[in-house]
Amino acid sequence: MKWKTSISVHKNGELYIRGYKLTELIATKTFPEIIFLLLTGKMPEKPQAELLGAMLVAASEHGVEAPSTFVARTTASTGASFTAALAAGILTIGKHHGGAIEALAELLQSGKNAATIVAELSAKGERLPGYGHKVYKDADPRTTALFERAKALGLLGKYAALAGELGQELNKKSGKLLPLNIDGAFAVLLSELGIQARMGNGVFVLARLPGLIAHVGEELEREKPYRRLTDDEVEYDGPEVIDK
Repeated sequence: MKWKTSISVHKNGELYIRGYKLTELIATKTFPEIIFLLLTGKMPEKPQAELLGAMLVAASEHGVEAPSTFVARTTASTGASFTAALAAGILTIGKHHGGAIEALAELLQSGKNAATIVAELSAKGERLPGYGHKVYKDADPRTTALFERAKALGLLGKYAALAGELGQELNKKSGKLLPLNIDGAFAVLLSELGIQARMGNGVFVLARLPGLIAHVGEELEREKPYRRLTDDEVEYDGPEVIDK
């Protein structure tokens, strides 16, 4: 059985991506444009490429405190390979770290209205993904900046409106402000760009990689091996220790 792909092909000694010759893309296109082409099968219009580029910037780095970063640095400190350290950081991206992108995008792209979505989640005892943040309590500044850029580019549409309605429904139900976080912003804007929900977490990984590469490089250059917690960073709450 043959493998089938519509993404790329070699022909007459040249690689073609979605029908475009790679050597011509190298000369004329930006990385965000190629990402959009690969993910959607279409060459983006300029505003779409600019928005995707802004999104990649927004999630490129968020401090050593982020799980993906400190896990990557800790792994690097043990003597693991550079790529293994990056992979370790990427593996932390899940339900509670970047993972809300895919979950919210699926809801936004489901065709259901805000009240139905919130009611169905509430009935199952599940939280609305993409809202609230441990650091940013009133508003996520990255979301604000991205939405301002999307509005200026004319790309803030029905999915952003639905996200706003979801926030209002959530606030009514919870009685407190839970702002759209960066994961939620990615879910909205990827939907506005016509990118499938299932690709959301992958795009977040792509955005976060430059920061992880920088941190792993810095760890190897500046720090001594290896990272471990000290006794005063751990609180023991097990059975009483019997010291004879």
